[in-house]
Amino acid sequence: MSGTRRSYNEEYKKQTVKYIQEQTKTVAELALELDIPAKTLHQWLGSTGRFRVSP
Repeated sequence: MSGTRRSYNEEYKKQTVKYIQEQTKTVAELALELDIPAKTLHQWLGSTGRFRVSP
């Protein structure tokens, strides 16, 4: 862990959640692609009330 905490605005989060939902990749794969921790992406998905099951 680098110890550096990044913050993201709400519009970025919404766009990212939409992007995730349009993909066939797993959240883990997208986390690597976007350089955002998978846990963070799962939290964003959960906060929208839209859950995506990873294969």
